[in-house]
Amino acid sequence: MSEVAGKGESVNVMLVDDHEVVLEGLIRILEKQGGIKIVSVARSAEEALEKIGRFPPDVVIVDIQLPGMNGIELIRRIKSQYPEIEAITLTVFDDEQFAKQAIKAGAIGYVIKDAAKEELVKAVRAAARGESLISTSVARKLIEEISEPAGKKRREEEYEGLSQRELDVIKLMARGYNNRQIADILFISEHTVKVHIRNIFRKIGVTDRTNAVLWAIERGLVLKDRESVKPDKPPI
Repeated sequence: MSEVAGKGESVNVMLVDDHEVVLEGLIRILEKQGGIKIVSVARSAEEALEKIGRFPPDVVIVDIQLPGMNGIELIRRIKSQYPEIEAITLTVFDDEQFAKQAIKAGAIGYVIKDAAKEELVKAVRAAARGESLISTSVARKLIEEISEPAGKKRREEEYEGLSQRELDVIKLMARGYNNRQIADILFISEHTVKVHIRNIFRKIGVTDRTNAVLWAIERGLVLKDRESVKPDKPPI
């Protein structure tokens, strides 16, 4: 870990994201800050694991959605091999379930991509000191989930026997997500999404997506801003 706090040394940072525009933007933001140095970039988890030993960072900033191995599994492997390196998840997912998975994998920070650039800079400096920073919107949802009274959620039996995963799928359908997007959000395959949708149609007695969404709306299953689905644990 960098000793930047109190000694003025630079925090060495690795960036892991498969979008070139995002990488360029992060480099511009972070390199303008005194005391932060980008030592390497990677466009996949595999490239990150190959480079991290040659260009050891103090902090690695990781996107959750990466080609091949996802960012949460990458963080798990980095912390297993290099426990001294701190990890920050930088993601579009404003979701407490993803945040919990990232933290369990070893991330010390969770920052939303549309957050102010100052928040990311603070997260990097905090991580270098071994301190955690979680975006305010996600932290609020974590607190709400912890404080939610037991029994508030309706039982599966009240929804024609839909399983929790099928409920997650139909909620996302009602929000307008397509099969590919649902698969990405839940960390499952597109084929599995299609299987869930067929089962949903059969259980609730509809034959198309529109009527399935109407069924969900009538039963109050449409996700509100503070509600979320639960992603599956990313594959090892």
